[in-house]
Amino acid sequence: MESVLVESTITKLSLAVSLIDDYTDSQPIGESKLALGEKEAIRNRSGYYLFLDLAAGDYPLKVQARYYFDQEVDITLPLSGEPLANLTLKPNPSYPFSERATLIRGMVRDTEGEPVPGATVKIMGKEIENKTTQKGEFVLYFKALKEQDIIKVNKKRYVRRDMSRRLRLTATHPDYKTKTVPVEVEEGKTTAVSITLKRKGG
Repeated sequence: MESVLVESTITKLSLAVSLIDDYTDSQPIGESKLALGEKEAIRNRSGYYLFLDLAAGDYPLKVQARYYFDQEVDITLPLSGEPLANLTLKPNPSYPFSERATLIRGMVRDTEGEPVPGATVKIMGKEIENKTTQKGEFVLYFKALKEQDIIKVNKKRYVRRDMSRRLRLTATHPDYKTKTVPVEVEEGKTTAVSITLKRKGG
C-alpha cells in the first residue's frame, strides 16, 4: 500500500474586528468593507471580520460602510491579550431610521452658502454628536428616551434640557468660528436645522 503525504496548513488569527451600530448597539446593517493595510478582511458567520497571518507591526484599519461614516484607526499587531477589537460606527444621513425615530437633521454651510464638510455638531449637555458629510449634511439621533428625558408642553413631548424644552447645538470646525443655536426637538419627530459658520479671521 502506498503511503500518502498530506500537507497541513496552519493559519493564525491576527485580528478579529466586531462592528457595532452606535444607534442600535447591535450589528451594523448593510455591507461593510474592512482592510488592514492592503489586506481585506474575511467575514465569518458570526459577523466578525477576520485578518489572518499578518506580521507584527503598525497597520491602518480602514472601514467603509454604506450607511455609516468611514473610519480609520491605527492598529498595532500583535494586540495584547485576545486579538479582538470592537469598533463603533456612526450612522450617516443616509441611514434608514424608523419613522418614529427622534432626529435632528440639518446642513452646515459657510457665509457664501457653501457646505462645510467635516464639522462636528453636538448637543450641549448630552453625549450626542456627529460629523457633517462632504455635502455639509448631518444627523443627530436620540436612542431610547426615558420619561426623565422628556418635558411635556401643550400635550406635546419634547426632549428636555434641564427644565427647558430648548436644546443647544454647537457646530465646530478648525477653520471656522464655533456657532451655537437653540432647537426644540419633539419626541418621535425629525427636526430640521440650518447652521451658518463664519471663517476664522473673516
